[in-house]
Amino acid sequence: MKNNKSHVSEKLFIPIVELIKLRKFNEALELLEDLSDQNSDIINRFKGSIYLNKKEWDKSLFHFKKISNESKNFKIFNNIGVSLYKLGKYSEAINEFNQAIEINNTFLSAYENLSLTYKQLGNYSLSIEFSLKALNLSPKNIKIQNNLIETFNYYKPKKSENLIINLNDKISKIDELLANNLAEKSSVSHALEKSEKILQESNLKLSYPETQIYRRNKINLNCDRHFGIFNKHKIIPKYCFSCYKVQINLKNVLDLIKLYFYFNNISLENNNIRKCMVELRKNVVGNYKGYLYAGSIEEAKNIEKKIKQDLINYQMNFERIEIKHGCTEYYKEFKLFKNVEENIIDKIYKKEWEVFEKEFDEKNFINEINKEKIFDNTLNKYNLSDFLIIKNWILYAKILNDYSYKEIFNYNVNINHMSIKDIENIKMRNTN
Repeated sequence: MKNNKSHVSEKLFIPIVELIKLRKFNEALELLEDLSDQNSDIINRFKGSIYLNKKEWDKSLFHFKKISNESKNFKIFNNIGVSLYKLGKYSEAINEFNQAIEINNTFLSAYENLSLTYKQLGNYSLSIEFSLKALNLSPKNIKIQNNLIETFNYYKPKKSENLIINLNDKISKIDELLANNLAEKSSVSHALEKSEKILQESNLKLSYPETQIYRRNKINLNCDRHFGIFNKHKIIPKYCFSCYKVQINLKNVLDLIKLYFYFNNISLENNNIRKCMVELRKNVVGNYKGYLYAGSIEEAKNIEKKIKQDLINYQMNFERIEIKHGCTEYYKEFKLFKNVEENIIDKIYKKEWEVFEKEFDEKNFINEINKEKIFDNTLNKYNLSDFLIIKNWILYAKILNDYSYKEIFNYNVNINHMSIKDIENIKMRNTN
């Protein structure tokens, strides 16, 4: 039975709960300061949760750790793990997630978080192991399914009783058929239609919303960090001045798919990062694009020369190939940044921008996050993830009335795995 003091304490926290539901976090924190004489474990639990919602991970961790051991339940341990994860302290986070599972071995979030954390550390076998444990608890959980599917880009697991792993195993074996037949539509068609048949026979209903296929190396481009700085301060980070990309604009989805298979097999001295994608951004010209990233203008020019000749040899139709500097989003603010032939950093980058970059990194724990995280090579092999993305490309093409896909894929593509927002963006491109 609860004593009167705890009963009174709970009543005092009711307004705080209501404010949190309304996401009025600062007001809730102010009320908590007025209750400093109440149960400190309860106050720290509330503060930890509020700062977690505010994405102030260091403050969240501080308050959760102040809770006495006897008051920590599996959710508190999981939240401590989340805070540590966001701070880039992956090894410490694993210990907290494991403690959550020791208390409650059916707590789904902890298994999911362990899977994500082990993937950041490059331990893909353990990442998959915990994804499977999570799926045992929640077999139709789309988020966990997709985390598992994304891992196949880095690691091919052995056969298992899991239907998704077996599906990936069957589809990945098709890759061998395409090694020397990239220019043959019949070869690409056979691969895609065989993949669709395997997918249908599995009876799995997968919803994979991605629209970009990457082939990565061990270099960290750190694009999220750079965009974060640009969006906040409208400045170009120093790193971006040494980033070049060879951009290929293709005429239709058929050639985008062929380019994807070509990228899988291309031999480059530095195994340059590359990607194929459909364009979803507003007011950006071109629908089907491929990119190869380079660290200098000389390297970019060598890649451009090789790519042009290969695309001709493989009979891929492209609108243009060009070398670009950094990212398109920068051009509106800094037109000079389009110039790839000159060293323009001294004409654009200002000394005080270094302070903005340093403050951003400190506030967002950029260096800490990258300390343990593993940046790995992708397998560069056709897999389940790639096939599901290609199906999204085909849906994109159908919305745009680009029926070139019918030359290689005769299955129904009405099933939508992309978000409603993405679909609306595509429809707008079709009307422009």
